[in-house]
Amino acid sequence: MTNRPAYISDEELVKQFQSLLRATPPAGSHQPPTREQVEEARSLAAEFAERIYDDPDKWGLTAIPDAFRDDAAGDALVSLFYAALDMRGRKSVAEWFTGTVESKFRRLWAVAERQDAERALRANEQPSSPPEPEPLPTAAGSDIAPSLFEDESSIWPGFEDSFPRDAFALRLRYHLKRNPAEMAVMLDAPSARAITMRVDRARDRFRMYCEQQGVNRRDLTDMVAQVSEESAA
Repeated sequence: MTNRPAYISDEELVKQFQSLLRATPPAGSHQPPTREQVEEARSLAAEFAERIYDDPDKWGLTAIPDAFRDDAAGDALVSLFYAALDMRGRKSVAEWFTGTVESKFRRLWAVAERQDAERALRANEQPSSPPEPEPLPTAAGSDIAPSLFEDESSIWPGFEDSFPRDAFALRLRYHLKRNPAEMAVMLDAPSARAITMRVDRARDRFRMYCEQQGVNRRDLTDMVAQVSEESAA
């Protein structure tokens, strides 16, 4: 347990961490941090970790499946410390962490999916046949899905940064082809119907985002078609 007063806000803790970072010699400096600075950094880190795990709903952890929760939370906490100097109060620390932990989860999930696909490919290889490189499977039944979900030059990365929760719901449904019942289990939703409503709202937000970015009508129709129920079939 830490001894820092409970009434200190999350934002005040960030300010304390910012002050500590500014007073600490930069990495690579010949002057190491003092023992007091090291202890203060450890105390602040412990305080943040304690707050996050004591109130997982506030910090977005309840939306992360159990199998990924600890890793995603740890990665997001490290990112919080790296980003502390640049935080300027545009959003609360909890809001920043919620978006970051979901982003970390998406990356962990993608890695796990890729590893599962690679294991499946190796298991299906004939022992007598020389191994041949094969592309990893993309979204089944859709040749154009990667152009939306994976093309870094498309509008998708911007939408994913601006609306990570909506983007993640659309990615699960239309790229990874998870049905609403599976998504309800993964996202701890009350029902498959709740997931369907969430996906519908995410699709509407994606359409509005594209319109705000000036996407022409033809391209908009093509992109929205990739996040429709027809593409999930």
